[in-house]
Amino acid sequence: MFEVESGMGKESLFSALSLASAFIYAYIGIYTFTQNPKSIVHKVFLLLSTSYAIWSFAYSFAYISHDKTIFSFWNKISSIGWCSFSALTLFLVLLITENPILKNRAVKILIFLPAGIFFYMAVFLFGEGVKTSEFIANTFYIGDFLYNFSFLLISILTLLIWGLKTNDPRIKKQSFILVACSVIPFILNLLTQSILPSLTRIQFPLMGQLYSIIMILGTYRVITKYKFLRLPEKYIFEEVVKEVMDMVILLDGKGKIIKISKHTLSLLEFKEEELLNQEIDVILEEKRGQFLINTLKENSKFNNINLLKKSGEKIPVNISYKQIIDDKIHDLLGVILVIQDIRLMHDLRRKNEELQASVQQVVASEYTFRKLFEGSSDAILIMEGNRIIDCNPASTRLLGFDSKERIIGKNPWELSPEYQPDGIPSKEKAEVINKQAEAIGNVKFEWWHKKEDGIEFPVEIMLTSILLDRKQVFHALLRDVSERKQLEKKLEYLSYNDVLTGLYNRRFFEEELKRLDVPRNFPLTIVMADVNGLKLVNDSFGHTMGDELLQKVGSTIAKGCRSDDIIARLGGDEFVILLPKTSAIETEQVVKRIKVHAQKEQVGSVELSVSFGWETKHNAEENILEIFKKAEDRMYKKKLFESPSMRGKTINAIIGTLHEKNKREEQHSYRVSGLCKSLGEALGLQEGDIEELKTVGLLHDIGKIAIEETTLNKQGKLTEDEWEEIKRHPEIGYRILSAVNEMSEIAEYVLCHHEKWNGMGYPKGLKGETIPLQARIIAIADAYDAMTSERSYRSALPEVIALEELRKNAGIQFDPEILSVFIKTVLNKPSINGSEAG
Repeated sequence: MFEVESGMGKESLFSALSLASAFIYAYIGIYTFTQNPKSIVHKVFLLLSTSYAIWSFAYSFAYISHDKTIFSFWNKISSIGWCSFSALTLFLVLLITENPILKNRAVKILIFLPAGIFFYMAVFLFGEGVKTSEFIANTFYIGDFLYNFSFLLISILTLLIWGLKTNDPRIKKQSFILVACSVIPFILNLLTQSILPSLTRIQFPLMGQLYSIIMILGTYRVITKYKFLRLPEKYIFEEVVKEVMDMVILLDGKGKIIKISKHTLSLLEFKEEELLNQEIDVILEEKRGQFLINTLKENSKFNNINLLKKSGEKIPVNISYKQIIDDKIHDLLGVILVIQDIRLMHDLRRKNEELQASVQQVVASEYTFRKLFEGSSDAILIMEGNRIIDCNPASTRLLGFDSKERIIGKNPWELSPEYQPDGIPSKEKAEVINKQAEAIGNVKFEWWHKKEDGIEFPVEIMLTSILLDRKQVFHALLRDVSERKQLEKKLEYLSYNDVLTGLYNRRFFEEELKRLDVPRNFPLTIVMADVNGLKLVNDSFGHTMGDELLQKVGSTIAKGCRSDDIIARLGGDEFVILLPKTSAIETEQVVKRIKVHAQKEQVGSVELSVSFGWETKHNAEENILEIFKKAEDRMYKKKLFESPSMRGKTINAIIGTLHEKNKREEQHSYRVSGLCKSLGEALGLQEGDIEELKTVGLLHDIGKIAIEETTLNKQGKLTEDEWEEIKRHPEIGYRILSAVNEMSEIAEYVLCHHEKWNGMGYPKGLKGETIPLQARIIAIADAYDAMTSERSYRSALPEVIALEELRKNAGIQFDPEILSVFIKTVLNKPSINGSEAG
C-alpha cells in the first residue's frame, strides 16, 4: 500500500498531477461516450476512464494526507479504481477483438471476481484501526500483483495476436496503437513498483494512475479516429430505409449484414435476428458474397442476381450499391445495397418472348399480347423506329396525358427535356440506344421524361426488339424511379451534411480543407466555435432543447457569414468556419457580425453564447493542421473566460423557468431560504456562512427543472415511478450547480438535503454528522415549510401537527440538536422533550 512520504513539494506535485489526471480521464471518457452512446465499447471505455478518474482523484488527496486516518479514507476510495481497472481493461480488449469467450457468462464473472475480492479486502481488511494479519497482508499484496500483472499481460498479448492475424489495415493500426500505449505504462509500473524497489530498496509512490494516461489517450485515439464500429453511419440510414419500397441492406467491409429494411425481411420471409451478422451469401443463390465485395470497386450495379427466400424460392433482382470509404486509410467500411425486385420485368420479358414465337406461328396470338399490353401496371410504349405507334393506359398516366392519341405519333425526345442529365441531347441519345437494341435485342437504361405540364422525372426503361404483326418493332417498358433517385440524393446529402443543423459535417469539412489548402486561397482562415453551456442545458432542460440550441447556433453563424464561406458542425458543441482569401482583420468582422446576431437570439430562457478562436494560413510552408490546432487552442482560451459567465446566466434562467412552472415552488424556496438564515443565526454561524445558507435554501430544489410539470403539480398521491422521478432532483441539482465552479460546495449541500440522520435517506444514504451541516439545516427548514404550506395534493397542516412530526423524527430524519435549536429559537416553541416553554 502507498506510504506517506515527507517533503511537501514532492507530495504537492504528485497531488497536482493526480488531480489533473482525474479531469483528463473524466473528460476523455465522457467525450468518447457521447460520440456513440449506443456502442458497448464506448460504454465500457467510459467505465474504465471513470475507474482511473476515481483512482487519480482520491490519490490527489492521499498524496498530501499526513493523518493516517485521512490517508486510509482516500486510499479506500481509490481502491474503486485500482481494484477494477485491470478487469475492465481485459473486458474492453475482449470486446474490441470480438473474442467469442465473452458469450459465456461464467467468463464475465471470472474476469470481474478478483476485482470484487481485492476491493473487499482493501476496504474492510486494511486501514487505520484495523489489525491486519501478516498472512492476509501477504495474500493481498501477492494476489493483487498477480491479478493486475496477469490481466494486463493477457490484454496486451490478445491485442498483439489480434493485429498479427489480420490483413485488415484498420485493425493493424488499432492493434499497433493499443499495444504500444499499453506496454509503456505496464513496463513503467512494473519498473517502479517491483523491479527498482527490489534492486535499490527505494520505495516509489504508487503512480499507476499517472502512467495509465498513455493507455487511455491511445485508446481514445483509436476509438475516435479508427472507430471500432465498422459502419457507424448505419444509424443515419435507420429512418430512411423504413420508407423505401425497394429492398435495402447494409453490409460491413467483410460482407456481413448489419442492417436490413423491414420491406426486405417481408419479401424474403426472414426475421431480423436470423440475418443480422450473417454473410450475405445466406441469401445469394450462387454464394457469391466474397466475389461481390471484391468487385465492388469496379462495378456500380449487378444485374440478374437471384436472392433466396427462407423457403428456398428464388427472387431475380438488380443490385445497386454505394460504398462507404474511410478516406484517411482508404479502407472499405461497408456497402449500402439497394435491391430492385425484377420479377415483373422477367415475367414480361418471358411473355414477350412467348408472344414472338406465337406471332410467328399464328396471327391470332396478337389478342394475348393486347391483353397483357393493356392490363400491365407498368407503362409500355410500342415504337416503330423512333416513332411511337401505340401505348397502354399506364403510359398515359405516367406521362401525364389524358389520352393515348396525344402520345401516338411522337418521337421519344418530344416527351423528354432537350438534354439528358449527362449533357447529351435527348434526340441524339435516343437514336444511339435504338441502334443498340436492334443489334443486341434489348437494352436497359435510365432516361428522363417530361410530362405534359413540364415536370421532369426519371424512369428505367427496358427496350426490347420484338416481332409484332410480322413487323420488327421496339417494346419499351417504363418504370418510374423517382423514389429511388430521391433516396440516392438523400444518402448523398447525409454523407456530407449534419442531420441536426443541416450544415456540412466533419467529413465534408476535411475534404474541403484539403481542396482549399492551395496558394490561390491564401490567406486561408480557420475559425473554431464552441457552444458554451450545452451540457448544462441538456442536463437542465433536456436534449431536445440542447438540440434546438445547436440548431439556433448553426443558423446564427450562417447569418453572420458570407455566401462563399464554408460552415460545418464537427460534432457535439463544436463548429468550424473556413474563410478562403480572408485576412485576420476581415475574420474579426465576420465574428463580430455573428456575435451581434447571437445577442438577439435565445432558446427558451437561455441566451446564446459561443466562444470563437481563429488562425490564418499565409503561405504554403505552414501546415494547415497546425493552423487548425492553433485556432482550436485560441477558442479554448476564450472559452475559459466566457463559459463561466454563460453558466451563471443559465443557472438564473433555470431558476426562473422552474418558478414559472410552479409558483408554489418559488414561494417555498424563498421561505426555506429565510428559515435557513434564521436557523444559521440561531446556531451562531458566521455571516458568510449564513449568506451561503440563504443561497442554498433558495436553490435546494433547482433539480426539479428536469421533472415533468405534470408530476410536480399532480393532484393526489404519486405513483412509484413518479416518486422515483421526484427523488432524482437532488442529483440533477448537483449536476447543474457543479457546472459553476463557485457553486461546487453549494452543489454538495443540495445533493445531500434529503439524507437522513439515521442513514435511510437518499441519494447516498449518508448518516449522522457525515451529512454536511448545511444539508442538515436545509432538511429541517424544507420539511417544516412543506408541512405548513399548501401543496398540490393536500392543504397546509396546522403548526402543532408539523411540530409533532418534527419532534417524532428527531434522531431519525433530523439532527436532534439542530432541530431543538430550530423549534426553541427559530419557532419559539417548546424544545424537543417539551421541558421548556417558548
